Amino acid sequence: MAAMSKVSLVLSLLGFLVIAVMTPSANALRKSLVLGGKSDVANVKANREIQELGRYCVEQFNQRDQSEEGNVESIAKTDTDMSNPLRFSRVVSAQKQVVAGTKYYLRIEVTQPNGSTKMFDSVVVIQPWLHSKQLLGFTPVVSPIY
Repeated sequence: MAAMSKVSLVLSLLGFLVIAVMTPSANALRKSLVLGGKSDVANVKANREIQELGRYCVEQFNQRDQSEEGNVESIAKTDTDMSNPLRFSRVVSAQKQVVAGTKYYLRIEVTQPNGSTKMFDSVVVIQPWLHSKQLLGFTPVVSPIY
């Protein structure tokens, strides 16, 4: 009788485990917890933090000397200068990746000095414990796909 109780308990726990692993919410949780993997940021247009991060990227790009040593490949070559900076419009999509901090991949729409809009891809890393936010890349999108 005791052996039958143990078998019943084991089967019940196994059934519970199978149900927990197979549910959509468990799959979504498992997908978002992949270390080092990118995940989409939900509701980007209404996400104030992401929009402010996009604004930060454009401001940093405008402040940088575009011939800065060591970062020439990652910083966009544009015909803007400090007298005609790019203007932030909005972040249209975002992904994040947990690394030594959080790395954000943003697609940003900007307004150019001539009034036209252009898309840029930017990469920025935030390390809150170091009070650090660093723009790693800001490159024009060749063929924008939203």
